Amino acid sequence: MKRYFHRCNECGLTFEWSWDKSAHGKRTGHLAYTCKVAECKKAFVDEFERYAHELRPHVAGHGRAETTTPFDCFACKTTLPSKADLLRHGKEFQHQPYACECGAAFSRIDVLNRHLESLGTDDPKYPCKYCKRHRGAEGFRRLDHLNQHIRNYHHHEIDDEPTEEKARSSRLKYYFPICPHLDCPQYRDGSFKELPHRIQAQQKPFESQSAYTKHMREVHNECTFPCDVPGCDRVGRRGYFREKDLLKHRRDQHPDASAYEVAKRDLRIRCTEKGCSALLDPSSMMYHVGWVHR
Repeated sequence: MKRYFHRCNECGLTFEWSWDKSAHGKRTGHLAYTCKVAECKKAFVDEFERYAHELRPHVAGHGRAETTTPFDCFACKTTLPSKADLLRHGKEFQHQPYACECGAAFSRIDVLNRHLESLGTDDPKYPCKYCKRHRGAEGFRRLDHLNQHIRNYHHHEIDDEPTEEKARSSRLKYYFPICPHLDCPQYRDGSFKELPHRIQAQQKPFESQSAYTKHMREVHNECTFPCDVPGCDRVGRRGYFREKDLLKHRRDQHPDASAYEVAKRDLRIRCTEKGCSALLDPSSMMYHVGWVHR
């Protein structure tokens, strides 16, 4: 006789095994798990999200902001079918689909979790050595935020991106930036993108994204995303190479400016191995190449 120990918090359906309950939550979107911390009423789709939540401090006024379903974009209220689709939606439209009850918004759930982890800690561990404004209690709690500050505010190029951030940048393993200027030695024509990725990696014009950024700033005095607000000096080499940095700048410095329209972008990458032309998400490309072409 089977024994059922695992009950879905939302619909009451019971399961013999915990992974069946987790699969049920992901398939239906039910908030199958509840936080085990006393007096906390938060509920989650899967056990891992609940575990991550329970590790964070339970501070009044902080926590993931509630939405109608777990896969709603907080920025535009669109409901997506899954967590992966919600993440893809955020990247395509440059939305911040996650938010804290305090009002802070985030592009990824792990960034929201880091925000919650930082509550009640001592002074930030990453002060800026180039200015007095961001030292002591005003320093940075994350190394990548310090690096971003140094690049965008002080215009110093650094390559010491945190290992965990490099691991997440799976797109950069298969996307190699090129200079768009025809007369530049770092220019590559359209045939470069048709080469197998391993050949592109050997012939890529820049060793890193920061090398491309430095080249465009110092050689061509250009950026990918200049500020479009008239009179703003964040153009040319002082502009931005990530659209989300431009959006943050507009929110902070030009709150009354006309709305900025983000063009939807297809972030998928085309596989060029052995005549394959599959379009895949960056996170799937490594597995595709490993299983299909090796």
